[in-house]
Amino acid sequence: MDVQVTPPDVTEIARSLKAVVAQGLPVRPKFTDETVLGLRGVVARSIAPDDRLSRIKAFDDLLARLLVHYPDDELGEAARILFGLAPGTRGTNLTRRRSAAADSIERDPEHFRKRIEPGIISEVAWQLHRDSQNYIPRGRAVPPPLESSGDSPTIRVGDVANADAAQHQELLSRLWAHVYALRAEILRVERLKTWPHDPTEPSTSERVLTEAIEARDYEVEAVKRLIQLYIDEYGQRIQHGDAEFDATALLRLAGWENDPS
Repeated sequence: MDVQVTPPDVTEIARSLKAVVAQGLPVRPKFTDETVLGLRGVVARSIAPDDRLSRIKAFDDLLARLLVHYPDDELGEAARILFGLAPGTRGTNLTRRRSAAADSIERDPEHFRKRIEPGIISEVAWQLHRDSQNYIPRGRAVPPPLESSGDSPTIRVGDVANADAAQHQELLSRLWAHVYALRAEILRVERLKTWPHDPTEPSTSERVLTEAIEARDYEVEAVKRLIQLYIDEYGQRIQHGDAEFDATALLRLAGWENDPS
């Protein structure tokens, strides 16, 4: 199976998603649509990228993750119901899912089908498109990209073979350390928003949340600074284990979506 050099147009991805919506999640083993199975973000998460079933699993996992973090709180649950991810919706037919999704936002099912459902599908297609921009396609002559979370921080002989190699690996490690630290701080902020530090003491909870936000913002600036330093020294292609990424995409990879840069 091929790997796309660039992600297809959002409208093409949306067309492919309609088949997923029709069946509901999980994605079926017979699914063969290469528009989405060829997405770089799907290939990067596949344990065996040349195996269609491996790509299907990766696509299913990615789609579920994007739906859990759907970027519109008002429509998020409706999106999860429509795709069959919400509890009680798996295995139900599309008509029932549409009706339940419409009820969740107090809309008529026919209005939902015509006016809201296309927007939800387009939004998920856009998130898939954005996700694939985080990854750099690689040729068949080299190992396929792996999901970043699966790499172990081993130090090989070649990493310290000379001063230049050691300096490169040191900067690389510092950058990835801050990427993961940023992810941790984003998770902490979101956790404290939902589950305050001390519900009985609002002032204490507010102080802890403020400190968490400050720590998150510090890591955002640290990642930005190290990204620019890395690009100045080594260019856009950044390595993590056997995977390669676009250095400028690391903020998004960590989960930071609030900065237009």
